[in-house]
Amino acid sequence: MAVTDPPHDGTDRPESLGECLRRHRQAAKLSLADLAKRVNYSRGYLSKVETGRAPGNLALALRCDQALATGGVLAALARHASPAAPPGGADRAASGRTRPGHAEGGTARDRPLRPGVEAVLPTSVPLPPGLASGVAFMLALDATHGALRRVASADLPPEHRYDAANRALHDAALYVAREQLLVSATVPVVTAGEAAFLRLVAIRDAIRTGAVLAGPEYHAAYHPFAESLWTFRMALRQEFGQEPVTPALLDRIDWSDRERCADCGAVVSH
Repeated sequence: MAVTDPPHDGTDRPESLGECLRRHRQAAKLSLADLAKRVNYSRGYLSKVETGRAPGNLALALRCDQALATGGVLAALARHASPAAPPGGADRAASGRTRPGHAEGGTARDRPLRPGVEAVLPTSVPLPPGLASGVAFMLALDATHGALRRVASADLPPEHRYDAANRALHDAALYVAREQLLVSATVPVVTAGEAAFLRLVAIRDAIRTGAVLAGPEYHAAYHPFAESLWTFRMALRQEFGQEPVTPALLDRIDWSDRERCADCGAVVSH
């Protein structure tokens, strides 16, 4: 069932994103560190969101909805929330200054580890379910690939490597995001998303059998995934009504990243 209004905690004011996040996290019996690993945000940033010291964002809410199986309540809160100025923001805006080493919204260490969905659409514009699931799946693919890269670069015994590669897909809530995509997105988005998913599974399988980050086996699986992920992004852009983006526009030869890959020995100077 789609969530149209943010939940209420029974008091005279609506429950905040941070309060709702903490309630669902504790109900799931997850520590902040556990949730941070699943959603690919720092533990410190999550703590600040829960305690109201950081406002949070739609990207975080979407990932936490997946990880905690909330049914979309956190994303609803993020979309309904009014933008809040950070502490001291009014003074800084009036003076035109920020403290050295700081920016609006906190330090670089407090920011999410991955770019957010709010860069795609303003958070005040609710995303249709199919688009929301597509963006969430794209973020889950990206987070899973990052986790797999860490496994591929780690010095692990074979049995630990096998288990760690499997966990990478589960910890990023990739399977949950995939199910949401399959039931809500359009056929072109589902087709492109499933192709990217299968390419990512090929990376996992290569790592389970011993592929390392700088080795040819890893890159034989990675570059087709990179290309399929860009194809998926382009399918999402079309759903958003945006014009296509070509590799040349981003100073690339193609979407596979081969020409930029030092490990493949084919770095191209642009």
